[in-house]
Amino acid sequence: MTENFTWNIQRAGYEFDQYDFKGETDYLNFLNEFEKFPWMNELKKANQNPEKVSPTLSVEDEKEKKTFWVSISGDENQHGYIIGYIYPKMKKSFFGLGKEKEIRWLEMFQTQNIELIKKCYHFQFNREYDKLYIELNQLEKFGEMEAKI
Repeated sequence: MTENFTWNIQRAGYEFDQYDFKGETDYLNFLNEFEKFPWMNELKKANQNPEKVSPTLSVEDEKEKKTFWVSISGDENQHGYIIGYIYPKMKKSFFGLGKEKEIRWLEMFQTQNIELIKKCYHFQFNREYDKLYIELNQLEKFGEMEAKI
């Protein structure tokens, strides 16, 4: 098991299982990449290909098996971000009657606050997941489900 963080990019127009693996990173290097990512150009491309993925930046904590990602949606004039948090969760199988098994659970939230997103990434890189979860739960939920990855 590694204690590193890795990251990847899904550009607008990619297939749902397509991404560019960028390798290991730390908070400052990732933040630099996050800030220079061409969000608006990618959003324009995404709107031209609505059946494909939206631009997304993801960071995986390989030690804790937790992933935090951000996508942009909307248009040039009115846009926001969808935040995804994937983490291990115990769930009973067979309609809640069987043995518990570990699954990867996805919760999604929405915000327009880019500074809050950076703060959440900071919590992730410091492995302050309690603080991250408290911050996320103050946002409007977008959805949750078992992550099929």
